[in-house]
Amino acid sequence: MIRHYRQFVDQRRKHRPSEEYREPCDTEWQDFREHFSLRKVALGTCDRPYGTLCQHADACIRCPMLRLDLVQEPRLLGIETNTRQRLGEAQRMQWLGEVAGLQESLRHIAEKKRQAERMRARASHGEAEVALLG
Repeated sequence: MIRHYRQFVDQRRKHRPSEEYREPCDTEWQDFREHFSLRKVALGTCDRPYGTLCQHADACIRCPMLRLDLVQEPRLLGIETNTRQRLGEAQRMQWLGEVAGLQESLRHIAEKKRQAERMRARASHGEAEVALLG
């Protein structure tokens, strides 16, 4: 698979303009570094590719590019509690648009919680392997 991937990349490079493979200037390097320094957000890290705009208007909880930091899971649970409270108020007040939006946010929060469970499972599986090898 790796050999095929490298062949694919080599073939693509043959058809790309050579100026795309030049050494970046200082301004370009600075822009590149700044992009990644701005990827740290309250719940983890934004894995959005370099040079792309945020399509979710910084609504990170709904974004599939957010990689949750397990240390921030209590913050996620706090956001969930607050969202449920706001949903209750919106339902009482019959703010149907708000209800729909909050329900959507809760679906995304549930996915982030599943992501955290998978991360914990992988981490504990890795720790078990290290213990067996150690």
